[in-house]
Amino acid sequence: MLIYIENQAKDLDQTKKTLDKFESAKIIYIDNYKNLFDKELPSWANNNSFIIAKLNSSAITDAPNWYWHNDKTSYFFKTSLNCVFDCSYCFLKWAFKNDIPVYFVNYDDIRKQIEEKVKNINLEQEKIENKKNDYELNLKTDVKYKDKIWFYSSDYSDILGMDNISGFLKNFVPFFEKINSPFHSVRTWENFTSSMMEIRTKSANIKSILDLWFIPKNTEFAFSLNPQDLIDKYEFWTSSLDDRIKSINILLEKGYNVWLRFLPLLPVKNYKEIYWQFIEEIKSKIDMDKVSSTFVSWLLYTKSDYNNILKKYPKLDILYRLKEEDWVFIREKREMRDYFYELFRSLDKKCFICLDKK
Repeated sequence: MLIYIENQAKDLDQTKKTLDKFESAKIIYIDNYKNLFDKELPSWANNNSFIIAKLNSSAITDAPNWYWHNDKTSYFFKTSLNCVFDCSYCFLKWAFKNDIPVYFVNYDDIRKQIEEKVKNINLEQEKIENKKNDYELNLKTDVKYKDKIWFYSSDYSDILGMDNISGFLKNFVPFFEKINSPFHSVRTWENFTSSMMEIRTKSANIKSILDLWFIPKNTEFAFSLNPQDLIDKYEFWTSSLDDRIKSINILLEKGYNVWLRFLPLLPVKNYKEIYWQFIEEIKSKIDMDKVSSTFVSWLLYTKSDYNNILKKYPKLDILYRLKEEDWVFIREKREMRDYFYELFRSLDKKCFICLDKK
């Protein structure tokens, strides 16, 4: 194992905890992770290596409208870059110059950024409530900050799949249990938000979840699912469908908040038959009454991203079954999307459709 460590990160607590797990690793100290991360390197050069760094920029970015919750209080936040899995269609394939994982371990700074974001939203809500009470605010201008604030942690890597190195769950799940305490005096706290985190994964390794020794109220564990044949063909190194289902059922039985994420739905040949059989399998193996929510999305790219992945993977068959339909995205044609909507709403009437008003 080869570990690169930024000089500014070498004395951080999480760095030391990580190194304790790899006592025989070779350590190379570097000035800036980008000096390595921004170089084009062959995949073999990144095997059995990763970078430990300090994130000096913002960890938080806005999630797009209709991503999951239809409000303005959804965000992505990053603690790592690149993934231990190798999904053929993933945007990470062309997002960075190479695929070496980076772990940002200044968790105190990242938690403070999240805390500050929540505090500012609550302050904004307090101003709105005050103006309402003083009859100074046109109600039509109200923003729905009474809704939950969602933080999505797995957009840049599979958080659960990498937790054995990052220690993410121990550092952030308890944090989100405490973050909803009032930051300041308010007339009625009931008007204010609760802050939630989603951990989305293709891993079946739930040991680190169970090792928390409590069932969190403010963290949802979301498992991305696809038919096993498609996992074998496009989602390399991820857990099998059966193993994911076993982990889902363990968590459901113990009372954890579990989401099912059917994504990306892939435009393969015989997709109707493949996904119909898949739905029947899910119905037979998972008690859907215990699942907190379901969510579907398809293979979707911006025009720029589509051109990038097409250049890098010109033989990837599913890319040629997409089309431009709405001047924004390259994705499955409407006929296919409508079929998926109908199919998955037969599984769950409240199934949410990502980035599509349907």
